[in-house]
Amino acid sequence: MQFQITTDYAVRIMRYLYHHQHQLSTAKNLSQELGITYQYFMKVIKRLREADFVESVQGCDGGYRMHPEAKDVTLYQIVEVMEGPIRINRCLEEDCFCSLNATATCDVRKIFTSLQKELIMKLEGIRIADIGR
Repeated sequence: MQFQITTDYAVRIMRYLYHHQHQLSTAKNLSQELGITYQYFMKVIKRLREADFVESVQGCDGGYRMHPEAKDVTLYQIVEVMEGPIRINRCLEEDCFCSLNATATCDVRKIFTSLQKELIMKLEGIRIADIGR
């Protein structure tokens, strides 16, 4: 399992905005500062805005900044916005599909369930504010 590069970019953007909370930053400046192409930056920032993690201010002095209520956003929340819910195996999807029809008795599923819960708990325990510059 590997997170997409968009998730990495989203974390970078949120981290930067957290550490510059009272500053407005243009898309051009943010993309250059963070080493993200402008087009890719716009794709990621759109999703962060839709999740109310980031707000945009229009006008000649406009730009982006962290939404005031997003200062406690967790890594899991960012991952979920960018990737969707974490599922480390097909049998952990909501429909609990198992090609062996052994969902209730499968020892491997029990291990994966435990690992998935631990991963989610770990990501939920890390706020963007906890990540240094």
